[in-house]
Amino acid sequence: MVIPVKKKVSIIPAQNIYNKGIKPELKVLRVAAYCRVSTKLEQQEGSYEAQIAYYTEKINSNPNWKLA
Repeated sequence: MVIPVKKKVSIIPAQNIYNKGIKPELKVLRVAAYCRVSTKLEQQEGSYEAQIAYYTEKINSNPNWKLA
């Protein structure tokens, strides 16, 4: 004879491990950009450099971001 066992479920409340008293505006995020050129067409020759310049400026202009 099989005796049914009552399962016990414990609910563990979530904890915000990323916000232990640090104000969000004081956190600095390490950010990286992915730049690439898919073809060797003449039209895209400066594309890679333009992407690097754009994302470098974008990341450096945000005080909460640091270029990784």
